Parts: sequence; C-alpha cells; structure tokens
Amino acid sequence: MRILLLFVFIMTISGLLAQNPCNDPDATNFQENGDCIYASKKLKLKNKQKLPAAVEENSGLLMFKNGVWTHNDSGGKPEIYKLDPETGNIIQVVKITNATNTDWEDMTQDANHIYIGDFGNNRGDRKDLHILKIKKEAIGESDTVNLKAEKILFSYPNQTTFGNAYNHNFDCEGFFFHNRNLHLFTKNWNNNKTYHYTVPAIPGDYFAILQDSLDVQGLITAADRSTDGTVLLLGYAKKGKVFMWQCRDYFGIQYFSGFNRKFKVGSSIFKGQAEGLTFIEGEKGIMSSEAFMWGKQKMYWFELDPKPTAKE
Repeated sequence: MRILLLFVFIMTISGLLAQNPCNDPDATNFQENGDCIYASKKLKLKNKQKLPAAVEENSGLLMFKNGVWTHNDSGGKPEIYKLDPETGNIIQVVKITNATNTDWEDMTQDANHIYIGDFGNNRGDRKDLHILKIKKEAIGESDTVNLKAEKILFSYPNQTTFGNAYNHNFDCEGFFFHNRNLHLFTKNWNNNKTYHYTVPAIPGDYFAILQDSLDVQGLITAADRSTDGTVLLLGYAKKGKVFMWQCRDYFGIQYFSGFNRKFKVGSSIFKGQAEGLTFIEGEKGIMSSEAFMWGKQKMYWFELDPKPTAKE
C-alpha cells in the first residue's frame, strides 16, 4: 500500500512540474510555465494592537464566538486563548488535557470543531506530526475550560530521511478546513516554494496527499480561506520581508490554478515575525506577529482587493 501511495505521489509531482503555460496576457508570467502570477502590490495594515505577554509567541488565529482565538508555538502550554477583539486581552482559556505543545503552528475550524496543527518541523526530524481536533460545544462559557482532543496523525510519503535542519521541505505552519479535508501548506526551507497537501479531517493515521505547489519566494507561516473562496497565505522572505499571497478563481481545490497575487506587507523588524492569519468578514482579516527583536507581539487588521489584476 505504501509503495502504491509513493507511486501516486511521484506521478503527482511529475504533473506539477509539467503544468500548462499561463495563457492570460494580463499575467506577469504570460507564456511561461506555471500558474498565472499577477503584479505584486503593497498591502496596508490597520489598527495595530499589542497583545498580552501570555501570547508572546502566538501563532495560529481564528474567529469564533465573537473572539479572536490564538495559541503559542513550540514549547508553549497546551492551551488556546480567546482574545477580546477590541482590547486584545485574554477572556477565556481552553486547556487540552491530553496533549502537549511540541510545535503548534496554526489553527482552523469547521462548523462543529476546532483543529490545532502540531506539525511545526524546522529540523525535519519529527515522526509524530499530528492535528488535534476539539468540539466547539465542549468549550462553553467558563473562564477556564479543560477538555480532551482527538488526534489526526499524518506523514509525508516522500520523506525518506529525517533531519537536514532548515534545509528541507517537510515543515508546515499553515492550514485550513475545506470540503471535509484539512489543507496543509508547507514551509519549504530548501526551495522557497509551498506544497499543498490534504489530510482527512477525521481521526486516523494518514499519508498526506500532494495536490499542488506554488513558488511563493519565501517561507509560509499561516493560511486561511474566506467564505467567498479566497485563499490567503502569509509568510516572509529574505531579510525578513513579510508578504501574503492571494489566490482566487481557481478550479476545485487546485488553489493555485487561477489568479495569484503577492502582497508586500513590510519588514519583520517593524511588523514582527508574522505567524497568525484569519479572515473575519469578506476580504477583511487579521494578521498577528510574535515578539521579535525589540518589537512586541501584535495584531493588525487588513482588507484585500476583491480581485487581483495587472491592469491598474
């Protein structure tokens, strides 16, 4: 079975490397191999807000129950925190009693559950990659809640060696739920691309299935999908340049097959280490950063253009 899955993976990779040329004259890569890429644009962030010290290394973000939820990454407590959107203060703590925080990197949700991705893998040596799944109805209204999570385990079928710290393509820091699956976007230290994998959103042990790839020219740290279908990836490039990729008008779950535009956000020296991302309404969303150098942990609000186009 594993041999068959590995064959499927190799055939998928071959297909990605032989993509049809972009045939949209408005794209910057017209008649070049790859999905259509459109002119980059600067994105203005609004309403900068400091966050409490308890979430100094905040990573994932989502909107739920009129609050902004987050968690810390590697080494943090196995807890998620509800923040007041107006003040940034913590108003509820949910403790996952049957889990540890090896390297929590992102969170997402469906109608009934919250998912927490314990799949950070900077060193490329983890063999315990998994996603925690908790029921929303179990959270309740108490200031502090204790509950247990189910676990979704996965591995990458093409990873045969482990290690190569900061020089591999088996790290992941962003994902979202869509169409009964969890969609993972890798942080490729080796080639500055991102690979899109899928894993079922039900407990089990799986090989992640490769779906697509995009040359994002950097390292992806968060992902989300809006209610109208916009896919957004957050990351940073050399010299700490923060960016977002907006993907729209794609086919099925091939999120990179339509309009792809890069937004320049600024420098991490001033914006912080960009880690969290969530849509809140339409094309409006929130980005968060953990403490970085002399900068404090913060949240920013933003609004995307409804559709990327090179004609501006």
